[in-house]
Amino acid sequence: MARKPARPAAEPKPQKILTKPAMERIAALAARPAAPDRMRREVQGMVQAWLEGAGEEQRIELRERLGEMQEQLLEGIEAAGDMMDEIDAEDVAAKRHSSNALAALRAARDALAAAGRGL
Repeated sequence: MARKPARPAAEPKPQKILTKPAMERIAALAARPAAPDRMRREVQGMVQAWLEGAGEEQRIELRERLGEMQEQLLEGIEAAGDMMDEIDAEDVAAKRHSSNALAALRAARDALAAAGRGL
């Protein structure tokens, strides 16, 4: 019997852009606090997953969502900075923890900004 011709591979379906779970993941990593490089890789992975199979319309939506996420992170960075000011100078561990969390949030913000420029 003759073989049927193989069908071409289907185009990957673009993932929905769900910013709430993404921001929750970023917040969870910052609370640990994750290293800035780890935070950058996480954000890049999220954006890459959203971009797979995305058409022009979804890229426009992604650009807007990334802007919104950056604004939320800026608010979080400001709040974390204010909280750092309230920590006692003698509490070295708390200062170190908050400083690392702040660095992780800044890395996430920078990664989002870079991803937005790349669209």
